[in-house]
Amino acid sequence: MNRIAAISFAVIAGLSVTGTAFAQASSNEGQWYVGPRLGPLGTDSDRVAIDNNQLRTFKGGFDSAFYGLEAGFQFTPEWGHRVYYDYLRGDLENADSATGQVYGVDLLYNFTENVYGSIGINYTELGDVSNRFLRVGAGYREQLNNNWQLFVEGGVQQSDGDLTEFLLMTGLRYYFGQSSSPAPAPAAPVPAAAPVDSDGDGVVDAKDRCPNTQPMHKVDQYGCVMYINETVTHELMINFAFDSAVIPAGEKVEIQDTADFLKEFPQLDIRIEGHTDDIGTVEYNQDLSERRAKSVGDSLTSDFGIEQERVNTVGYSENRPLVPNDSPANRAKNRRIEAKMSVTKEVPVKQDN
Repeated sequence: MNRIAAISFAVIAGLSVTGTAFAQASSNEGQWYVGPRLGPLGTDSDRVAIDNNQLRTFKGGFDSAFYGLEAGFQFTPEWGHRVYYDYLRGDLENADSATGQVYGVDLLYNFTENVYGSIGINYTELGDVSNRFLRVGAGYREQLNNNWQLFVEGGVQQSDGDLTEFLLMTGLRYYFGQSSSPAPAPAAPVPAAAPVDSDGDGVVDAKDRCPNTQPMHKVDQYGCVMYINETVTHELMINFAFDSAVIPAGEKVEIQDTADFLKEFPQLDIRIEGHTDDIGTVEYNQDLSERRAKSVGDSLTSDFGIEQERVNTVGYSENRPLVPNDSPANRAKNRRIEAKMSVTKEVPVKQDN
């Protein structure tokens, strides 16, 4: 056996032991490839060569070797084809050698990601003798990375002249159109964060223009409190003793409530109206009604801090009775001061219970 055959046997033996250590194969669909190949060929015992115009026989067994190039295309994950050229050199019985070449084309089918089969035809010329062969084979491949693939293959070929020959080979294939390093794995999808409604008003934070609203209030689509107009009224009425402008001791609480209302709504002023019953002259009662109104106004300013300019007082004598002055009880009701204030304000709408 010549040197090429010996190298081929050594490579094939090594691949049979270490083949599983290579990276996972891929289909390489839609890609071209090219690469070298070599291996031993076992010639038929009937094969002869013409040497110095004499017929010579071969030594037998794997007495020949070849090396060459193949190029192919993978149509689908299963189907592909290749063309190849091999240079042949065989050992003859008389210690001489014969050379030749092979041209061929194969159809390939991938049974799995690693195992494939082949069938094709070739034209083989060796030692000036030419034959056409039908060749079938099976191979094993390992993907080293996205571009390089290593394979081993065995085959048998039958000529139209009843020659049957066997071959083994190994080689490399370089696939075009892929990067030499594996493509990065796609990033795992990030789960969408659940919408957050920090203040619990029913509007998520991303749309909430008014954060930290109170849960008892209704809000609009933007999370802002809804308001309605509401009229607030405060009334003050104090009754006085007969012929007196002194504020009864128990009425200070009413005056304080009025002062608090004025402080809550600083835009308001107060008008205090004084009244009397019909006992006495109109002129006397006029003075008495004014003194009664003024005593309440002075209490607002001096006792509760209301600005003087916000307090107005007026007396109406006996001219505006609350009830007819026809009994002592009714006259007591008419000895009074009155004040009434109203303001319209926006108040938040409360949630329905």
